Amino acid sequence: MILLTAQSNETLDNYLNREKADFATTILLIYQAAGVLGDEATGQIAMEYLGETPIGKRYIEQDGDAPIEYRQYAHIVMDAMDLPGGLLYSITWLPRYAARELTYRRWMPGKPLPGAELTPWEVMTSLSQILAWTEDNR
Repeated sequence: MILLTAQSNETLDNYLNREKADFATTILLIYQAAGVLGDEATGQIAMEYLGETPIGKRYIEQDGDAPIEYRQYAHIVMDAMDLPGGLLYSITWLPRYAARELTYRRWMPGKPLPGAELTPWEVMTSLSQILAWTEDNR
């Protein structure tokens, strides 16, 4: 398993101790795993960066403290990590199909529904699996 070490221990401890994964910290971890943001970045910086991406317009009004849904996570991680998608995702770029793709490729533990709120454990496990796949396939 590949571990994400970009964040400080305190930030990760706070994140992992939450019941639900918050949007801003999850986005920060995604962009750090993708190599887009450095160790000094914050959730706010990650939110601003997301707003500048092609898919970011969809998330402009998103509260950074709100729990992240599976479809949101899948959509952003597919874009940030430039992951290959299936036919429907490639045509539509919709969050629902991104979630289906992550489930199909077994990059998310279990089979959560697209609107399910994720736990920090699910996010970290998924990111580790995606990083392992990208290391093996790029």
